[in-house]
Amino acid sequence: MAIDDLSENLRLLCSYGKSTSDICRRAGFNRQQLNKYLNGHARPSLSSLRRLCDFFGLDDHEILMNSTDFRELIRLRPPRLRAEKSSLERTIETLIATTSTDQAVLEAHEGYYHTYAVPDPARNLFWRSLVRVHRKDGHWFSKTIERRLNTTFMLPATLKYNGIVIEGFNRIVVYEREQGVGRSLFATFLYGSERATPTYLSGLVTGFAPEGSHNVHCLRVVWEYLGKNPDLRNALKKCGAVDLEQETLPDVVIACTDNRMTEGDMIYTPRF
Repeated sequence: MAIDDLSENLRLLCSYGKSTSDICRRAGFNRQQLNKYLNGHARPSLSSLRRLCDFFGLDDHEILMNSTDFRELIRLRPPRLRAEKSSLERTIETLIATTSTDQAVLEAHEGYYHTYAVPDPARNLFWRSLVRVHRKDGHWFSKTIERRLNTTFMLPATLKYNGIVIEGFNRIVVYEREQGVGRSLFATFLYGSERATPTYLSGLVTGFAPEGSHNVHCLRVVWEYLGKNPDLRNALKKCGAVDLEQETLPDVVIACTDNRMTEGDMIYTPRF
């Protein structure tokens, strides 16, 4: 197939849109680059060609037909332009968009973690949960499992949270919401590790739990890296309240979960 056929086929497809600018915006193409395709000055890469086919509702081989046969195909089956994305979809895409640098940082932090926080400073009660950071379909997600004691039946209750993970300036941000009956909502901000393999990540977690006092709270938190393939049964078994009389926590966990403000502090920040 000559490049002239492809450019003519693309011009025919674009004639079904509101304007070339509108097609560029909705399909996610640079106007100058699409004009090169339409004028026959450049040929789309395989990935760009697939994006165009997805937008116009065509199979790959169809857009590569000779222009005469393609025009007959389009006459019998006009293109179905992909619906314009809603404001919500565009906002979410902007929120979770990542660059190659972002991806590299998140890849270095992929795996399982034990998280530590002191939700009740008056009792000095440490709480440990399990979280997984993983990639799916080009985006990053979190899955958190928390165990609390059911005081009615004296049995451990399991709470699960799903979230999205974003990177910025070597900071890791996790937005997550409780799944099931509860609707707790939390955001965690962590200093990323500068090592090839993370050890401890310190940061802040802020949010609210609807089943409690509904107060918005902020706590210092530490994530301890367990690796990509830890013993999950043992990791889950350790979740819940930590009895300091039976277990000694690392100094970094004690120091970085201390919620007190020190003299001279003007704002609440993570411990290093």
